[in-house]
Amino acid sequence: MVIKLLRKSSAKEPKHFKRKVLLLGDGAVGKTSLIRRFVVDKFDDKYIATIGTKVTKKELELQGRQEKINLTLMIWDVLGQKGYRTVQSSSFRGADGVILVCDFTRGETLRSLEDYWMPNIGKNLSNLRLIFVANKSDLSNNAQFSMDDIKAMASKYNSMAFPSSAKTGENVENVFISLGKMLIDAPAKEETHEPEPVLEPPQEARNLVDATDIIINDFCQGYGDMEVAMSIIRQQFTRAGMDIQEPTEEGLFKVIDLLAEVEEGVKDPNTVKENITKRRLLVRKANT
Repeated sequence: MVIKLLRKSSAKEPKHFKRKVLLLGDGAVGKTSLIRRFVVDKFDDKYIATIGTKVTKKELELQGRQEKINLTLMIWDVLGQKGYRTVQSSSFRGADGVILVCDFTRGETLRSLEDYWMPNIGKNLSNLRLIFVANKSDLSNNAQFSMDDIKAMASKYNSMAFPSSAKTGENVENVFISLGKMLIDAPAKEETHEPEPVLEPPQEARNLVDATDIIINDFCQGYGDMEVAMSIIRQQFTRAGMDIQEPTEEGLFKVIDLLAEVEEGVKDPNTVKENITKRRLLVRKANT
């Protein structure tokens, strides 16, 4: 009997990396539209504020230094409304890269990147790869700052800057591909058992935005799985008709009751009642 030995193929299976990417920037700068253009190549100019965070997955095949790499980007669309620091900070855990987005037609959104978002990133900065993006380049006639301005800001952080348009698609793919290449070329993160820094929620709610921030964080921490919890938050806020940009006492009470319905399936009745009571009290105090 003749036994034939099969030679193993010399072709290597591509390595696979998974990386978490955040899109940060003020509300209405076009973060959601950039993600939609990149992932499904579509654009909708109707503005809907992101509630909490939303995660979208995109698979890429990139050429590494010596071989092809399969890269899965987990793209986090983070609420841009100022004041929700706890919700925003909680999304930083485990992040590998950040795309900081401003709007060419609103100069304050560029200043906000350095005054609000970079300090918000805080101690996480040394572990992150950054790219700065000036979106809405299709409205260049109404621009309130130049590419030189955003490039100067990016250079402070040894980063790149791109003009982009979610509407026309200009540079959208380049932005994500460029960040992807930076991520696969970056040295592996060192394992650490120390928790990553996350901003503590306010001790007291000074206003209804603070109250909303605390309630979202409280629900997510109690639920455990951040991605699933944020999906539930979006559903219940939508059901309650709550505007995340201008929360009201009545709207928050509806949200609290809807979140309690969810918690009834995973928590004991006493805990559910306690959560309702403390959250309602928080809202009442914030609205006085």
